[in-house]
Amino acid sequence: MTNNITSIFRHDTVNNSNDKITKSLSKYIEKTINEDKSVTYTEVLTPYFLDNDKWHIDFLGEIEQFKEQVQNYKFSNKNISFPFHNENINKEMKFIVYNKLFSDEWGLQAILMSQMQFIRRLSKFINEKYPNINSFKELDLEKANIQWIDWLSSNNIATITKNNGFTKLSEKDYFCKTPSVNFLGNTISSFNQLTDEREEWEKDIWDVRNLEQYGITYSKSSQHHYLSFEKINNLKIREEVKKYIKQRLISNNKFSWNTAMNYLKFIPPFLNYINEAEPLWNDLKSLERQHILKYIEWLNIYAKENLTRKDSNSKLYIARSLECIQKFLSDIQLREYDIAPIKNVRVLILPEDKPKVPKKSNDQIDYVPDFVLEQLFDNINNLHKDIIPVVYVMFKTGLRVSDALELTHDCLVKLNNKYWITTDIEKVYVEGHRIPIDDELANMLAILIDSSKQYSNQDNNPENYIFVRYKGSRKGKPYGQEWIRNKLNLLAIDYNITDELGKRYHFKNHAFRHTYAIKLLNGGADILTVQELLAHASPEMTMRYAKLLDDTKRKTFDKAVKQGIFSFNESDKLIEENDGEIPSDIIDMLYTNHKLNALDTPYGTCMQRTNGKCSYAKQPPCLTCNSGKPCKDLCVGAFEGDTVKYEILINSTKNMIENAKMYNRTEMVCENEELLKLYEDVYSKISQGNMIYSRIDKLKKKVN
Repeated sequence: MTNNITSIFRHDTVNNSNDKITKSLSKYIEKTINEDKSVTYTEVLTPYFLDNDKWHIDFLGEIEQFKEQVQNYKFSNKNISFPFHNENINKEMKFIVYNKLFSDEWGLQAILMSQMQFIRRLSKFINEKYPNINSFKELDLEKANIQWIDWLSSNNIATITKNNGFTKLSEKDYFCKTPSVNFLGNTISSFNQLTDEREEWEKDIWDVRNLEQYGITYSKSSQHHYLSFEKINNLKIREEVKKYIKQRLISNNKFSWNTAMNYLKFIPPFLNYINEAEPLWNDLKSLERQHILKYIEWLNIYAKENLTRKDSNSKLYIARSLECIQKFLSDIQLREYDIAPIKNVRVLILPEDKPKVPKKSNDQIDYVPDFVLEQLFDNINNLHKDIIPVVYVMFKTGLRVSDALELTHDCLVKLNNKYWITTDIEKVYVEGHRIPIDDELANMLAILIDSSKQYSNQDNNPENYIFVRYKGSRKGKPYGQEWIRNKLNLLAIDYNITDELGKRYHFKNHAFRHTYAIKLLNGGADILTVQELLAHASPEMTMRYAKLLDDTKRKTFDKAVKQGIFSFNESDKLIEENDGEIPSDIIDMLYTNHKLNALDTPYGTCMQRTNGKCSYAKQPPCLTCNSGKPCKDLCVGAFEGDTVKYEILINSTKNMIENAKMYNRTEMVCENEELLKLYEDVYSKISQGNMIYSRIDKLKKKVN
């Protein structure tokens, strides 16, 4: 009975697919790029693709979007052929190629020169091994794949190849399946996706690109588009997990696509473990503490045996796994899901179940040392030309690689005669984030923006990205993050970029962000400014950077401390304080406080930055003590040294204004501009030999 139902279902599915295929192959959409970069789409009815088992290049050359490809094609093969004996399978293969061609995923030359070879091989295999099937959907893919690999080998077609790129990166031989081996699985997968007309939420594999209509966002530079629930063995529980993940994604409350992928890394193993332990369960209602304890035992063994990467942390993996499971169980219990445990989750999973994960020391923050940066920039022109500006953007702005790659045509702005990058920061939900940049980067971006505008239109770059792919499977999307990282590491191999110990350096995209933060702090920026520029949601991460400070400045500080520390006593006299040795922890505290909270002033360093705006910072006391006006007993210009004093004050104030503008501190700019005007007024008078003194009347009385 079950086999009959399955057979009827497959038959209906094939019939529905046939209807869709016939309808699609009976027309095509022609795209015309207009002068204003808009695109006109025209539906053209034709039986050509449906009726012909050979598609000639001349026919495609009459379709607007293929004209240039046809003109540039110089090879002898002029036909895309479909040699399957079964007419329906031939039609299914046409449907796949048609969609790949008109979506620009496959270029015309790629189809004629390489894909045709794979299609011919697959047709021979199907004609020989499966002459009686009427659809790709009838194949048992697992069994067919084994036969396919055996058939390729028997025909002397390579099934394994050495991946030289990955071999270089991993420093060991890396072998992978050949494109011929992958072609069968890719064909079946493409056909199933193209003919699956269910709503995305109903499927067991979700493609985030089909969920954008629901407001689901994702990093366009990421290549991780899929969320698979297939690993959850129990079908009823699988549907409940899908329902849960859907609700979390749609609510968009600190639950991103990447977070969902993490949940589906940790939750399925737990559910499958429970399913094996309790095979009769279709829910988690009877979940007990003993199940959790047994799972933790299993989890420890799994982490030890399967986490093989050098940077793997088994304690962190276990802790995150239990956090996800606890959150999932608590949520479904709170929302009264049918599968939710009856026993309170706080009793099932206890705080002490999660291992304490040692924090990374500050020395382990992955930033790019100056020693490595020098080598990188010495060899920067040997890097792929498209990647060079991406590296400069990451290095000079501190943007995450995803934010850097998703910069758009309108990101470059000029304010107060300075250039800035303006963009949205997706991870922390910040819109219109602004970062100051130098003229060199601004000029580079201006050229890239102009070039992108020339090549872009509403079809190949609808979101106006700067670093964009104009064709292929990523058409209209930014470069991939992994591509950037891999190219940097291949450069490190080819040009022997090493750390100070002579070990080959391994680049991580995010390390440039850490480098930017550390350079800002070492350049004198305070912790609040760095937090703002990095768009950190909280100061905790910024504080970690602050402890990675410049050695030279620290040595200077330590030398000054050893030389002598003085304080002002009640009569404003300086008294030496360090008669004995000052404890190192006190010195560390003083130095860290100086780096995090200090603000440079013409008189020294103000240590009250952490308390916010200083009420005395607007102007020095001598210029404000008379109800906000200068003291009447202040005499300026009576001594030659006064002009030098005001030159120093003017230059120092100008520097403070420039720094405040760079970090968008408008209040500080206004206050110091007022102060600068007063200094300049005073200087203009005394530099001409004049003197300023408000109590001239007193002098006259004494003379009389």
